[in-house]
Amino acid sequence: MAFSGTTSQTVFNTRKVIDNAIRRCRVPAQQITSEHIDIANDQLYLLLGELANRGTPLWCIEKVLVPLYDGQGDVTLSAATVDILNSSLRSLQTVTGTNTTTSTSVTTNFGSDTFVTTVGILWSATSVPLSFQRSTDGATWTTIQSVTPSAVSGEWTWYDLNTSIAATYFRVLATSGTLSASQVYLGNTPTEIPLSRMNRDDYTSLPNKFFQSSRPLQFWFDRQVRQPIMHMWPVPNSAATTSQLVVWRQRYIMDVGSMTQEVEVPQRWYEALVAGLAARMAMELIEVDASIIPMLDQKAAIALSIAQMEERDNSPMTISPNIAMYTR
Repeated sequence: MAFSGTTSQTVFNTRKVIDNAIRRCRVPAQQITSEHIDIANDQLYLLLGELANRGTPLWCIEKVLVPLYDGQGDVTLSAATVDILNSSLRSLQTVTGTNTTTSTSVTTNFGSDTFVTTVGILWSATSVPLSFQRSTDGATWTTIQSVTPSAVSGEWTWYDLNTSIAATYFRVLATSGTLSASQVYLGNTPTEIPLSRMNRDDYTSLPNKFFQSSRPLQFWFDRQVRQPIMHMWPVPNSAATTSQLVVWRQRYIMDVGSMTQEVEVPQRWYEALVAGLAARMAMELIEVDASIIPMLDQKAAIALSIAQMEERDNSPMTISPNIAMYTR
């Protein structure tokens, strides 16, 4: 018996998801119109958005480095953010050397092999694509990673390097355009202090919401319609501008793209996605026999339950009860 020899290589794009869902509604292919496809795209978008209310998809957890600015206590996160799972304030040890600056690069000679874990750029004009490179001799360069910042003059962008290998030279290179930076910050030895999350009542009860410090300790997560806001306390001062917020967030699943693009769900979620879309389409399409709607709803609920039960990382959990009141 011959097997395919491949695993998880089948491309299940948006068209396949919609086609399978419509077939489960028992709608003949010849009756499918462009309006049906538009409805399917809308319902798929709504289904993916609803999954954010049903738990935290593991593939939608990501780390974001958020800059701090002098006197700005309100930190606006991107519209993709659903919730903050963990957050901390990070400080770095500054790495210095002899800098050589051109219109397209900043090269630092440390004088000896030195680790760099994090790079920050304070822009003096609109950001441009960058490459971070290291070298042992200043002649042969190895690209660590390439990034495409989105910032304007006066804004910081921060990046953790994919690898941290000691080298004598480090270079920030603009791959297109001019590197217009007021400051290029290189750091290592990060130290992170967890931030405490407040509720609205605790935040509004603070007697001085504008008290400033180099070390913000708490925040209230204000979930607005467009973009959520972290209200920091104390408010960062000028000494905090080379620190960062390390935010582990839950974000929304990526938007539905073209029919040839994949839906951003792992293979283990395909059945739940198709079953859920079929149940939604059955309620929208007049061509669907109403008698099969309960069956489609039931199959969708079962498939979703199975997928959600496996949405776990299988890591150990530690419970530390507070027994101080019994031991004093």
